[in-house]
Amino acid sequence: MKRSDLNALEQTLARLPVDLKKYLSNQLLGQINAQADTLIATARSHCPCPHCGHEHPVKWGRAGGLPRYRCRNPDCHKTFNALTGTPLAKLQHRDKWFDYLRCMRDSLTLRVSAARVGIDLKTAFRWRHRFLTTSAQDNANPLSGIIEVDETVFLESCKGKRNITHRKPRKRCGQGNMKKKEQKIQVLIARDRNGKISDLVDPALKKSTVHEFLAPIIDRDSILCSDGHSWYKTFSADHDIAHHRLITLDNQRVLGKEYHIQNVNSYMSRLKGWMARFHGVGTAYLPNYLAWRRLFETAKPAEEAWFRKAIGADQQQIPT
Repeated sequence: MKRSDLNALEQTLARLPVDLKKYLSNQLLGQINAQADTLIATARSHCPCPHCGHEHPVKWGRAGGLPRYRCRNPDCHKTFNALTGTPLAKLQHRDKWFDYLRCMRDSLTLRVSAARVGIDLKTAFRWRHRFLTTSAQDNANPLSGIIEVDETVFLESCKGKRNITHRKPRKRCGQGNMKKKEQKIQVLIARDRNGKISDLVDPALKKSTVHEFLAPIIDRDSILCSDGHSWYKTFSADHDIAHHRLITLDNQRVLGKEYHIQNVNSYMSRLKGWMARFHGVGTAYLPNYLAWRRLFETAKPAEEAWFRKAIGADQQQIPT
């Protein structure tokens, strides 16, 4: 809405009587509180049975503010709602979900988010990773055109673990050592020129895992740009893909003015700078944080778009 239209609306509201202002206020508050329920009902109104996969369930009343459905399969006949089988199933306080997603868009810490939304710290932690589960699973994004691939490293973190068996626990404020191979978590990131991103978290990258990761997301018409690692050379040869190697030691940063890996390296720089605010991310949750960063790069900057990603309905048209 333009600023002039907003000013005209404010002037119109100012001339209304008090009772009508209270009525409109209650209506707007009700819509805000029910925006998650409305979007769920419209975005997943024709979902199959999450128990058996049978299509075309029948409506079966309402419960908890959401419509329920019953499976027509005679061997199933189970009831469910649009959130059953999704990471958001059985989460409470749906009226606060959009406020929390706004905190995620602002990259706020858990304590600040919990205080702003009015929820417990443990709830804020649970919501963060529930909202990111679907995006983390939806990582095998097909890439096309000129594809850049490179690796980066994160320091291993055992945040939240009560028992550490593979090494001695560090003292409070203790720091890991990037020089030790066993404390480095390698992340491979592939990005095309359209902005699509796929990543792989593996403490010990090797040829077989790299090939297995790249095979389903890169087609033969693509052009692969990478550093001088032999993984990409053998992969390109095995799959008959055009390949350009950028060897930094030979000062080869750009080939033919268009073949380089500067875009993926720039993304890694943004990723590292963004992750620094969390003062170390637990390795077990690293894929979720990578998915969170991908949302900034690929999703629309709106709570509705992020919510549709969380419930797996981002491919459908947003109702107006």
